[in-house]
Amino acid sequence: MNQDLEALALVRDLSNEDFEQFRQALHVLTSKTFIIRGIEKERELYNFTVRNIALFEAWFSCMDASLVRDEGLGVIAFRGQGNTRLHFSREEICAVLALRLLYEDKKLEVSLAAFPTLTVMDFQQKYNAVTGEEIRKTALVNILRRLSSCKLIALDSPDYADPDGLIRLYPSIPLSIDRASLDDAVAFLRNREGRKGEGQGEFSAEDES
Repeated sequence: MNQDLEALALVRDLSNEDFEQFRQALHVLTSKTFIIRGIEKERELYNFTVRNIALFEAWFSCMDASLVRDEGLGVIAFRGQGNTRLHFSREEICAVLALRLLYEDKKLEVSLAAFPTLTVMDFQQKYNAVTGEEIRKTALVNILRRLSSCKLIALDSPDYADPDGLIRLYPSIPLSIDRASLDDAVAFLRNREGRKGEGQGEFSAEDES
C-alpha cells in the first residue's frame, strides 16, 4: 500500500457524527472550493478538517487533487485537476484581479468586522481602472453573482446592481490569485497601453482558478 495513503485507514476511527462532518467537508470543498473559518456556519467544519487534515489529504490524493491550507487566513482550498477546476471568462479574471487589489488595500484597515467590506461602486470603479473599460450593469450583476457563487465574496443586498450595496471580501481571494501572479498581472496592466498598439497582452478567453 502506498505509504502516502495509509491515512485513509483513519476513516474507520471516525464516529458516526464525525463521518457526517467528513462527508459534509468533502462536499463543500469539491462543490464550493473553500472552507472559510470566518464564516460562522463553517467554523466547526474548518476546525474538523484541520484536525483530520492527513485523512483529507490522503483522500484527495486518490483523485489526483490536493488541499491548500492557510491557517493565517483561515481558509482551506480544494485544488483539482482537469474538469474539476473552475473556468473564468476574461471579464471574470479581471474582476478577480480587481478584488485581489482591493483586498490588499482593505486588509490594512483596522475593523471589527469579520471580513473587509466595500461598496458595489468601489468594486465597479476598481474594475474600470483595471480594464480601462466601463463595465455594463448586466455584466456587473453577472460577475458579482458568479464570484459570490465561487465563495470569493458575499453581498448583503439582493440587488447586485445597487451601488451602495455592501460586498464582503472573503480571505479565499488571496488563494485565488497568489502574490507572484498578482505582481505579474499588475506589471502587465501597467504596460498594457504601450502594447495595445502592437495587439499584444490580451487576457485569454478562459483561465483556471
